[in-house]
Amino acid sequence: MTAIAVLAAGLIGCGGGGGGPDIPTASNPPITPPPTGAVAIATEASAPDVPTATAIATKNKTIAAAAFQALDGAGLQTIGNATGVVGLEATPAVTETRRLTVAEIVRRHAEKIKDYKGSASFTGAQIVQTIPCFVSGTDTFVFDDVNGNSSEIFVNCDEGGVIFHGTISSTGVSANVTLGSTVSSPYNISVAATITIDLSIVVTSPAEVLVSQGSFSFGVAFSGTMESDGAGGVVPGFPTHTETHITGPSLLASDGVNSEQLLNFDLTSVDDDTAGTTLTGHFTYANSAGAINGAVTVNITTPIHYAPGALHPTAGVIEITTTASQGMIKVTFASVAPLVTVQVYSDTAGTTLADTYTPTWTEFEALS
Repeated sequence: MTAIAVLAAGLIGCGGGGGGPDIPTASNPPITPPPTGAVAIATEASAPDVPTATAIATKNKTIAAAAFQALDGAGLQTIGNATGVVGLEATPAVTETRRLTVAEIVRRHAEKIKDYKGSASFTGAQIVQTIPCFVSGTDTFVFDDVNGNSSEIFVNCDEGGVIFHGTISSTGVSANVTLGSTVSSPYNISVAATITIDLSIVVTSPAEVLVSQGSFSFGVAFSGTMESDGAGGVVPGFPTHTETHITGPSLLASDGVNSEQLLNFDLTSVDDDTAGTTLTGHFTYANSAGAINGAVTVNITTPIHYAPGALHPTAGVIEITTTASQGMIKVTFASVAPLVTVQVYSDTAGTTLADTYTPTWTEFEALS
């Protein structure tokens, strides 16, 4: 993966009792939430004719694909270990852009917090650090150790094809740091807070935009080994195991055409260099797109697993239900064909199978 920028540390001011550097502001227009009325799940057998049955099949597959992509929207599949927020490919796929906006930003924001929280030099101080972005704009990080708050403000931050604008802020920040004393000894660092995100990401080629807005609680736990700092001491190396947990009432996203929303979500990602990534949890998903235009409930009943470096899961099951009907859509992911199986049941218990579809990944992703 080619990072388009590396955020170099450049401490330019410490605000103590007053007279500190200016802190910029940046925000985006509020997202209009999608409809949240329950969407009914029907079976092909309930259709009066072939065209209606075909439309039902397309809708069920679209609901399945959108529910899965909502996990990408929640950002649970991480895309690299760069410590700066803007560490993504120069021409990312849309799903990678979506992933970066939530859990990956939470994780990288938590990494910055733990770097300051673990340093005695910053105890009882407010740190304001502003650096120029690769092309234009600025990225400002503020850490207030006195009040346990932090924020990151992007002001038209152009990193060469990707432009960030908005604010990520955390309150009630807590951190636990246990460091090893020798090279290769283990370390464990955890950060927790309530975070508010109002961030837009504009990709210039291909032209894409995504705005994410919401407030929720997060906890991130990092572990790895210590490495030499080149001066006789040791520092934490890149994490080899990261657990990210997000939970909250609402998280909105918009691509400029449609809006989507996670409601009452509780999601966990365990990312391990050796074992890969495992996703668990549940949420209600709403989407304004015409094919859905409402909400469904999504439960990960078998953990979704990605092999290290894989773009698609190799195992896992999600079950989609709704209060508007008795049907259920079950999506199973596998490492051997069929890689994706969508099953539609006429009951929520999953005992009466009505329809089965086995789209390719290309077909499945195109539906969402």
